[in-house]
Amino acid sequence: MKNNFLVLALLAIFCSCEGISEDDQIPISPDEKSDINLPPEKFIVSVDSVTYDKAFLSWEESIDPEGFRNQYTIFLGDSILSENQVDTGLVIDRLNGLTNYTGKVLAKDPQGNTYSVNFEFITKRDYQTFLKYLNFSMDQECVSGFIQNLIKAPDGNYLAIGKSSENGSNYFNFVAKIDPFGNPIWMKSYPYENGDYWEIQAFLTKTGLLIMSNHHVIKLDKNGNEIWVKAIELFNRGIGGVEIKDIVEGAKEEIFLIGDLNSEKVDVIKQGVLMKLSPDGEIVWEKFFETSLRSSFKRIVISRENNLVILGGKETNGCTKQESNSGYCEQIDFWILRLSMSGEIEWEKTYGDSNFDLPQTLIELKNGNIVFGGISISNSQSYSARIFEIRSNGEKIWDHIDPYHYFYSVKETPENGLIAIGMVNAYSYQKKMGLVKFGNNRTVEWRKSYGESMTNVSAKDILVDGDFGFRIAASRENMNAFDCDQKLLFIKADPWGYFEHPSLNE
Repeated sequence: MKNNFLVLALLAIFCSCEGISEDDQIPISPDEKSDINLPPEKFIVSVDSVTYDKAFLSWEESIDPEGFRNQYTIFLGDSILSENQVDTGLVIDRLNGLTNYTGKVLAKDPQGNTYSVNFEFITKRDYQTFLKYLNFSMDQECVSGFIQNLIKAPDGNYLAIGKSSENGSNYFNFVAKIDPFGNPIWMKSYPYENGDYWEIQAFLTKTGLLIMSNHHVIKLDKNGNEIWVKAIELFNRGIGGVEIKDIVEGAKEEIFLIGDLNSEKVDVIKQGVLMKLSPDGEIVWEKFFETSLRSSFKRIVISRENNLVILGGKETNGCTKQESNSGYCEQIDFWILRLSMSGEIEWEKTYGDSNFDLPQTLIELKNGNIVFGGISISNSQSYSARIFEIRSNGEKIWDHIDPYHYFYSVKETPENGLIAIGMVNAYSYQKKMGLVKFGNNRTVEWRKSYGESMTNVSAKDILVDGDFGFRIAASRENMNAFDCDQKLLFIKADPWGYFEHPSLNE
């Protein structure tokens, strides 16, 4: 009998233990489980468009298993940026540059269940980009003008060189000294009237600045004061296309200038001229180059090997003056000459194809290669920018045609890439300045353009800044002739061509 009671007792204990879970909680039946509210499901958070002071946070909508709409709370560090938000995006601003930030997005359903996703990002460097509008005069508002060159001065400020006109018809050589923040230090004009279409170029010297325009050479000190002015009478003919085109100074302060002249020869229309001047501006020698119907010069540099390198244009189709007068037969290609410092040709080559090429820019790279380019006009009259790279012996290694209509200037970047500045929509109603960045393998990395409503924006020179960003001096011309709103635009851009401005900045 005792054994029967023992069996019953053990059976009762066994049955009571079977209904208790390991954590001492009573198990829930399948019907009861359907009453439990589950937390929001997993979702993905992304951080995009990070700048030095902003970041755009976005996330997928978190699904609630019961079908309720979740709300979101966004944390940056320990701070709450937004609470009970229903949108799936947030701009985080007022950040510091080059800083690592962490945070989380917390999704919460109406019953208070939550699920959170962490995020992390690093802000970019603050490149302090800007666009400053300056007048072409320190004391007058309504002065028109344009900028041709931008040069960094030894004291860390910048020299913008171009032309200005107080009455809209008489254009004088113009220099503005601007500090790194875009504030004008001084502006000066030089009363050698030469019209707005004559070439103007400048070169930084040991004592200041050399400027040439039309047939004048002006030497300035570091404060923009005239040291001397020379009129080169060979170019003083008042004829379009007869003018000085470029100027450089050598190690001994000797001056080399190039220009174009008409020719009196039977089968020569234009000839290039190379001239050497003393440090005081006196003519030492001059040489003439007339190897085809048209031989013109545009840019000159002194190479690291102490040679003269000249970029020009040359007729290569064998066209005669009579054939040129009776119909179109000319073919102009880019023309590179390498000369000794005494002006003797070491080699010369032409570069081009069936297009009509107009030279604009020439530089020597750190590795000794030469980059040059300009405008290329097809037989259908379409305009493209064109750029070449050659070795020091003239061997072509790169030839690029770009849909940008103009390349005015090309500079080398610190990683051995290239930055080209020119004009977009050069023959449309509204012109924009355009930038193209090439990597060290010469592929296009990015393009940028900038324009303003009812204006033409033109930029002809660019500098690479110490932070790998860019400095640009541009000109703005209002399309309304009665609206005096021409400005000098001084721009600081980041390494990707972006600068802060409320207008279009593509």
